[in-house]
Amino acid sequence: MAIYRDDIWEDRDADGFRLSPSIALMTTPGHTEQDVSTLVTAAHGLVVLTHLWWTAEGPADDPFAPDREQLRAAREKVLALGPALIVPGHGAPFVPSSSTPP
Repeated sequence: MAIYRDDIWEDRDADGFRLSPSIALMTTPGHTEQDVSTLVTAAHGLVVLTHLWWTAEGPADDPFAPDREQLRAAREKVLALGPALIVPGHGAPFVPSSSTPP
């Protein structure tokens, strides 16, 4: 949402913002309205750090998500990128599969 450096506040959209050549941000509202996922291009593929999933085991439907359809859409957006690994908000990293809930 913003960068604050010294005494300069810079508003900006996080979606697509590059922190480095291999790290970018993507807006992924779902768990909250303001969620942002971090996309890391690594040697073994794309790694996504996100709160869209709690753990690999679930819950399949985030019980605290204010808008379940928005959560599903954001999950689909991430899965469409073909990540090699997802690092969820509350559990160990996991490799997404066809059983990963959108």
